[in-house]
Amino acid sequence: MNGLDMQMYVDGRWRDATSGGRIDVVNPARVTELAGSIPDGAPADVDLAVAAAKAAQRDWARLPLVERAAMVADAGARLTAIDPSGPEVLTREMGKILAESIMDFQSPPWGWKHYLDNLDDLAAILTDSRVDDTGRLEVRRRPVGVVGTIVPWNWPIALLGVKLGPALLAGNTIVAVPSPFASLGVLKAIEAIGAALPAGVVNVVTGTGDRVGAALSAHSDVDMIAFTGGPEAGRAVAQALGSRLRRGVFELGGNDPAVLLDDVVVDDELIRKLVSAFTVTSGQVCFAVKRLYVHETLLEEVTSRLGEALQEFVVGDGLDPEVTMGPLANERQFKRFTALLAEAESSGAQVKSFGRARDTASWEGGYFHLPTLVTGVAAQERIVTEEQFGPALPILGFRTESEAISLVNSTPYGLTSSIWTADPSRAWNMAGEIDAGVTFINKHGMAAFDPGAPFGGVKASGYGREMGMDGLLEFTWTQQISDRQILG
Repeated sequence: MNGLDMQMYVDGRWRDATSGGRIDVVNPARVTELAGSIPDGAPADVDLAVAAAKAAQRDWARLPLVERAAMVADAGARLTAIDPSGPEVLTREMGKILAESIMDFQSPPWGWKHYLDNLDDLAAILTDSRVDDTGRLEVRRRPVGVVGTIVPWNWPIALLGVKLGPALLAGNTIVAVPSPFASLGVLKAIEAIGAALPAGVVNVVTGTGDRVGAALSAHSDVDMIAFTGGPEAGRAVAQALGSRLRRGVFELGGNDPAVLLDDVVVDDELIRKLVSAFTVTSGQVCFAVKRLYVHETLLEEVTSRLGEALQEFVVGDGLDPEVTMGPLANERQFKRFTALLAEAESSGAQVKSFGRARDTASWEGGYFHLPTLVTGVAAQERIVTEEQFGPALPILGFRTESEAISLVNSTPYGLTSSIWTADPSRAWNMAGEIDAGVTFINKHGMAAFDPGAPFGGVKASGYGREMGMDGLLEFTWTQQISDRQILG
């Protein structure tokens, strides 16, 4: 097929990189095939985008909240109605199955609905006015200004959406830098979103992180960065912001545990939820289950049942309707993931894969890997201690709740976690001992998300929050205006 060649979006217009350079985008299901190409942006392109966002910001912020909300709602409606070419190109460039790519495009309007349905509450939060016999006090939540957003390749439209919607509603303008492994899908989304907004309010610059991402983070006219990605890149962004005394929100991934207590019912529903929680997007999701701790009395049964369920998987090209799991997104991630498995196996762990290839003839031509269970593995192995970001699940046993809590917390990360039990009160009590920004009970993953609740991590998983009113307020600063006479 012919690849899709797209331009970046700056000041309401589509344009090439100032250098004229381009980056080829490889299809991870067939690495000899190009999904398309994107402009190879440079700091000069970031300068143009930031200037456009800065020029548009004051007029955008001066609009009444209801007018900004109407345009954000229109952007969401346009995104929902996008033609199939958007999700299709996202699958071609990063590999996940088409159903997940469709969900990726539909996620932003779903998340924005929480704000749009509660505009009166939002207005009251943005301007809190109090009058008493001492005078008048008004606390205003003002937009930070120009917000840079840096998003990864796994769920790029959804992760842009959780930043873009609340930032715009708060009165900010946006310069987005997507991953070069998933820029085509983002640009297709911006075709829809941009048509609903004034020029300069949303801008997208494509290229590599070391050029455009770094330039955005260091830019003197960028007032804040909202970043989702790996710890190494996140630290570089944080250092750039720190040198300018500017703020950021960082979601840096996790090593997310699920704990099955001794009273949990091991039935088809439990197994289905666990399988989905670690295989979604081939395991390449920040909050996917990456470690499973099972009470020793259930360890054998749970492991066996998971293996039986995984035998039904069909791995191949994500555009094939018979495929239930696509390839890993790129060569770097594939090599790292397979190296972690090989290391665990060489250390004595049992590494067993399940399911089948959709097309054995093309298997070696893509970054495919069958879903895999890792058992008999030591707690200190890297497949357990690090975020593997692939379709493998290490399974470990425990005897007591205190031991489980110790195992869960023995990691530098703290994004999400889950506790599974027949007695929810046990989980509510145990959750207070777990060092994670989110703890789910008897569920884990996308189906467990509440767009009205804050999401984010602790420790090396980052800081700040996205989603909910807490997420929106990250894009504001407070101004006190007062004529009160308190003393004398």
